[in-house]
Amino acid sequence: MNRDKLSCHDPEEEVLEMIWLIEEEGLEPTLEQIMAKNIHDAADMKMLERLVRGGFLRRDGEHFRFTESGRERGEIVIRRHRLAERLLVDVLSIRDMSFETTACRFEHVLTPEVTDHICTLLGHPRTCPHGKTIPPGPCCLRAEKSLETVVVRLSELGAGESGRITYISTADHHRLDRLSALGVFPGRLVRVHQSEPLFVIFLGETQLALEKEIVGEIFVIRNGRTDR
Repeated sequence: MNRDKLSCHDPEEEVLEMIWLIEEEGLEPTLEQIMAKNIHDAADMKMLERLVRGGFLRRDGEHFRFTESGRERGEIVIRRHRLAERLLVDVLSIRDMSFETTACRFEHVLTPEVTDHICTLLGHPRTCPHGKTIPPGPCCLRAEKSLETVVVRLSELGAGESGRITYISTADHHRLDRLSALGVFPGRLVRVHQSEPLFVIFLGETQLALEKEIVGEIFVIRNGRTDR
């Protein structure tokens, strides 16, 4: 991951993130491996010793391993970072390398409550834009118990169902402008009239036929059936 050297503000969390990434590669973290990932100069022997004293790491010879509390903290850091990446890519359509730098800045200011709200908004994604696993949080477990995802693609709604638009995931700014001109933008309540052969929705009393590709890029909070 190529991230700006000045973008991250918590050296302890950065080191825990490095160790998590090394373990994801199937390796047992050593000082040499940690330093190889030390993009932001967060890791040094003093920082590792500080994390050992703090009860987040333990040292076994040349290897550094998570304690239970260290793994919990590392999981929180990874979860925040990967959800920040998903938010930037899926909602804000930032797909160049700048999203890495921004996600690294963003992750350090997210509270647990805001993190769960972002996760719910995104529909509890399981992977980041790089395909890496996003550790589930309390909101994900609640969603599994309820057996229903709150935020879904508009294309998943059936005739008679409605939802409120939360975001539109597309990098095509002309498409966003066109949809906005038609009244399709976050906050609007939409009702599905039919899904085949054309996907037809109502915005208030206005009826629109949308292409299937576009419908798959519109995300809504499901409201249920509103047949009239």
